Amino acid sequence: MSQDAIPNDRQLIQEGSAKMLYPKGVVFYNPVQVQNRDLSLIMMQLYAERRTKRVVLKRKRKEFLKAAREAIGSDSDKKQQVNMAAVEEKVRDYDATTNWKDVYDNYDGKGIRILDALAASGLRSIRYFNELSPPLLHSVTINDLDPAAVDLAKENIKFNNLSDVLLTLEEESKGDKRGVVVVNNDATHLMYTSRRVPNLHQIDPILAMQKDQYDVIDLDPYGSAAPFLDAAVQAVTNGGMLAITCTDMAALGGSHADTCYGRYGSMTIPRAGYLQELALRVLLSNIAQRAAVYGRYMRPILSVGMHFYVRVFVEIWDDKAAVNNLSLEIGTVYQSTQCPSFHTVPHGQHPLKNQNVIQATRAPRAPCCEETGGPFKTAGPCWLGPMHNVEVVKEAIERLALLKDMKKKEGLFGYLKQDRELHGLLTVCSEELPDAPLYYVLPKLSHALGCSTPPIDKFKSALINAGYRVSGYHKEAQAIKTNAPNSVVWDIMRAWCKEHPPNPKSKNKQNKTKKQKRNKNGNSCGNEVENVEEQDNGKEQIDTNEMSSGEKILAVEPAITVDFTLTSEVRNKAKALRFPMNPEANWGPKKAASGYKRKVDDDEQNG
Repeated sequence: MSQDAIPNDRQLIQEGSAKMLYPKGVVFYNPVQVQNRDLSLIMMQLYAERRTKRVVLKRKRKEFLKAAREAIGSDSDKKQQVNMAAVEEKVRDYDATTNWKDVYDNYDGKGIRILDALAASGLRSIRYFNELSPPLLHSVTINDLDPAAVDLAKENIKFNNLSDVLLTLEEESKGDKRGVVVVNNDATHLMYTSRRVPNLHQIDPILAMQKDQYDVIDLDPYGSAAPFLDAAVQAVTNGGMLAITCTDMAALGGSHADTCYGRYGSMTIPRAGYLQELALRVLLSNIAQRAAVYGRYMRPILSVGMHFYVRVFVEIWDDKAAVNNLSLEIGTVYQSTQCPSFHTVPHGQHPLKNQNVIQATRAPRAPCCEETGGPFKTAGPCWLGPMHNVEVVKEAIERLALLKDMKKKEGLFGYLKQDRELHGLLTVCSEELPDAPLYYVLPKLSHALGCSTPPIDKFKSALINAGYRVSGYHKEAQAIKTNAPNSVVWDIMRAWCKEHPPNPKSKNKQNKTKKQKRNKNGNSCGNEVENVEEQDNGKEQIDTNEMSSGEKILAVEPAITVDFTLTSEVRNKAKALRFPMNPEANWGPKKAASGYKRKVDDDEQNG
């Protein structure tokens, strides 16, 4: 089909290298997802390069090892052992001295195989095929259960002049041709029949019914990806990557904790300040536990909250030793019911005397909140390990920075529209503390005390000056991620309140009666002081039953010296578009796409 000939019932939308025809009046395209697809292109290209480097270095390692064995010889007099340290040193030297860009541009091996399992119109897949480095990409499989979506994908493949590279599943599996496959199948069924490990020497009759695993599986459903995760962690190669989107933020964000528990096996906390990050950690925990069932370990590459959804890129590895240590990276959140204080506790820990053994960990030492005496509520299981691979994220930032300096975008990533926004997003991700799960929201800390909110740069500087580390969070401009304990965070707020006393008519004071009623109705740990005016030593005893949570926190003097002087680390942060505004009104999700049956039903109702 000529790109000049646009049928009357179609509208033309161009995104990146793809020119797409969509039915007029039918939901198939959402411009909000441009950033999702742009980010996915970057992560796919970087993954293809990492995989290619692994393949080349593995081949070189074999060559160096063979040469070392030949140098020793096979005589019985020469029973020397191969010096593996020397072999690895040669591999490192080869890695350091090789021009990898030339290797990628001239790679003659088999590129990656991508499965777009829920492809809809095929826009994402067409962009993958057109915009990723051709030597590093073997095929893209476009799959959707909806026949209307599959027909639309075929129409757009023809419209984008890709008919010559259209393959069948059988042709693609042979590996001789590079191209695009279109499949009308159930995504889970397709993945469950693609669990055969590639390059097996002997294939029994049952395995013969299976197809080779994919290098990359992209899951971008309308709603939750939970029904597809079990199949996905099995259908991806060892070291392969999963790209997963979930838009069910009502469940993951805590509004429907019961739904979240049913889908992901985790409990969330409604209205928690850190709900955006907790949503990601619940999803990562679920992926990790599903993979562990099959002796596979999940390594997060990038985990982000974007607009109204979350998106994670993770690698899946056959690693039983790492699976055995999984309890060290999955745990429970203990959240105070009366203030923003929280603890994160992994499910497993090493005994002090034996680091090779894992035992069940202990709950927080205090049975209730140390600041207010309120009880804890729990969330989880959730992922407590790092959410990003910092090296990969920094490589992506460097590639995007090159685009920013170009007057005209060209080459790889030359079609990206959201490069400035992605540069800012990834910059914040690269700064996040990897070992400090969850965060405080500064206005929520101030609200608990009824005081004004301190400038975030001053608060961060106070933590650094106190000897702790601190960062922001990519989805919340007022987030405070830190390795400082709750007591230090509140000491800084107490010091701020001494300089900027709370307003006695604040909302916190007005809610005092309600909080007293909650305390008397059992919302406490039972360790409040009885209503006593004077103790034996003559000092007046404070009755905490008659105090709000903010008053309880401010009744304690700071235990540290607080310095709000701005530090160089805070002043000299990298320039980036960190928290851009939405480009237009009503920037969010749309209704699910309409297939043939739904369109017929609508026509009958309107007719």
